Amino acid sequence: MSLFSIAGTGAAKTMIAVTVSLHPGAAHHATQHTTVRPGDSLSSISQREFGSTASWPALWWANRKVVHNPSVIQAGERLVVPGSPKVKPWLTRAALTAIPAAAPAPAPVAAQAAPVSTGAVTSTAPVQQATASYSGSGGFQSCVIQRESGGNASAVNASSGAGGLYGFLPSTWQSLGHSGLPENASVAEQNAAFAQEYAQSGGAAWSAYDGC
Repeated sequence: MSLFSIAGTGAAKTMIAVTVSLHPGAAHHATQHTTVRPGDSLSSISQREFGSTASWPALWWANRKVVHNPSVIQAGERLVVPGSPKVKPWLTRAALTAIPAAAPAPAPVAAQAAPVSTGAVTSTAPVQQATASYSGSGGFQSCVIQRESGGNASAVNASSGAGGLYGFLPSTWQSLGHSGLPENASVAEQNAAFAQEYAQSGGAAWSAYDGC
């Protein structure tokens, strides 16, 4: 009787082992999620999850019903992380098409008149007012400016907090050694920050979103 029990127990264990072996990696294929952190972009999440910023279209596609504009995600959002980071050309085109064109820069503010004293008579004369706009020197730089700000150096993305000509996030701006906010900086300083970022990573910070 004891021999039968031992044999039966062994068979049960064998059946369990076979059952488990029929489902290898079941937990590995379970749906994974990630929570958007302050300052995150789809590119930075792609880098964190897949080891490459270039896989952001796959991340967007898996969350396209929630993330309508790939350039805008909200801190605290819970995103699906797809099992495969492979990106085919059609997917990249779809992701770039989902990014709306940047709004054109607002019309320059009319120059204010300053009082000019001419003895007993006070008249007004226009004063020259600097316009906080810049179109770039051509090529990639101009493309980024048009996509990110439309040439408005004071532009701010209300959703992401990115600002200035090049759409710098405050965290990126400060990591480059600049203080304050990009949208409050001079055009010259914004251009310098662009040159710094371009020297470090080429167009990776913008090309995935802007299609430049």
